[in-house]
Amino acid sequence: MSGFPQKFYHAVFWPIRILMGFAHPIVHVRGLENIPDGPAVICCNHSSFSDAIWVIVCSHQKRIFRTMAKKELFSHRVLGWFITKLGAFPVDREANDIHAVKTALGVLREGDKLLIFPEGTRVREPGTVAVKGGAAMMAIRSGVDMVPMFIDTKKRLFHRVRIIIGRPYTPV
Repeated sequence: MSGFPQKFYHAVFWPIRILMGFAHPIVHVRGLENIPDGPAVICCNHSSFSDAIWVIVCSHQKRIFRTMAKKELFSHRVLGWFITKLGAFPVDREANDIHAVKTALGVLREGDKLLIFPEGTRVREPGTVAVKGGAAMMAIRSGVDMVPMFIDTKKRLFHRVRIIIGRPYTPV
């Protein structure tokens, strides 16, 4: 994992950023300085398919964010290949997926950031779904900080998008 190929990530980063910038010309990112240099569990709300893309594009990180994504996305041949190249790995949300947990802990152990959506699904109205404890468990077991992140839940074409990055904290 430490040698995870960064070339594809860097090749598609700017075209995706330009495309996202066209769709949403005004993006307000607050708290960028809160993303630590080393490994961290990035915990973000999830309201649309594009959330992971927003996190990655707007965080200005040189290294790829490894993203835990639902296994159903990997069943589509092209999409599965594409998101795998962008650092995603599958998780079975219906079971205790030990392989996904081990992969996530390995990602953190090797110094990368792990992007996870603790609600486990897309949620349009914040606070309507209970947050799962896996993100905190992974941060505690690997000894890294968690970084809360919020992305506007109502994204409309050609409208502003707000991204707020909270201060990192160590769960106990």
